[in-house]
Amino acid sequence: MDGVARWVRGNPGWTVAVFEGNPGELARLARRWKGDGMLCTLTSEQMQEAANSRNIPVVNVDGQALNHNTVSVVSDHPACARMALEHFQDRGFAHFCFIGNESDSDDLGTAFLSLCQEQSIIPTSFEATLGEEKQLANWLTAQVRPLAILTSSDRQASSVLEACHLAGIAVPEEIAVLGAGNNTQLCELCTPALSSIDCDLEARGYEAASLLFQLMRGDARINGPIRIPPTSISTRRSTDIYAFEDVDLSNALRFIHDHAHESIKVKDVLGATSISRRSLENRIRRHFSRSLHEEIWRVHFELAQKLLTTTDLGLQEVAERSGFRTASALANLFKQKTGLTPRSYRAEHRR
Repeated sequence: MDGVARWVRGNPGWTVAVFEGNPGELARLARRWKGDGMLCTLTSEQMQEAANSRNIPVVNVDGQALNHNTVSVVSDHPACARMALEHFQDRGFAHFCFIGNESDSDDLGTAFLSLCQEQSIIPTSFEATLGEEKQLANWLTAQVRPLAILTSSDRQASSVLEACHLAGIAVPEEIAVLGAGNNTQLCELCTPALSSIDCDLEARGYEAASLLFQLMRGDARINGPIRIPPTSISTRRSTDIYAFEDVDLSNALRFIHDHAHESIKVKDVLGATSISRRSLENRIRRHFSRSLHEEIWRVHFELAQKLLTTTDLGLQEVAERSGFRTASALANLFKQKTGLTPRSYRAEHRR
């Protein structure tokens, strides 16, 4: 809704009606409402039938229902899956699982499980029923640990956390849990606080409103869904751990992340370990196929990206708060990695 509102503010002249309710109520409204175009979430057969019965443009903004005759703006599930797997692998996990429920789309789960298999990883999966956490707790108890779990949504992730609590499983020490959607209020209320993929729902709403306007003025219909890539993973306590058996490697990575806001050097990282530079370099290359120096700047760069897209800080302050000494140094790395200036990147990805 924030994204839709942003588009409307920049394109005055719309009259917007907002309806909320259960699927049956919304389906009845969709059939009767005298409007020229509709944004909706098609999460039930009733709503799909109602939308299809109207001779007006309809844009679906929910990733759980794609088998209908409307145009959809949805999350890029393969990109979300890749981001999740890299997040877990960067933390040393070797065992992976996807947990969803029957009411969720299986697109994210399918993408995640396929990606694991492409890397010769044998993942597990479980279809959980919300409210039946005891059954899930029994299943989790039998799984190999440490285990990294991606879930279909933040709501599903909160259920997994409850199941871990019932089973006496420590999160994230034994099982790390990652949600999808980054519902900040829900994530912060979870115990422990829930890490989640930021699927950029604001961009989804903005693109959906823009697309609806194009359809309403008679532009050609787009074939297939528009997929919105995720922006980042908001790391909270539920995945904030390094699962490497190598204590020195874990300590080095923890130091880099804890000091991402500072201008740190290789020698600073070495001070958090008891091994030589050569030994640490070899271990990082073995696990990540990059150097220690590259890992330091990768983490600095990720922090700079987050600050650019989530704050109004000036470029120099973003640089200083993400370990870069100058705005020009930050701009040079952005150009090298993305082909964009930091300002252009902010304009394209701002939430």
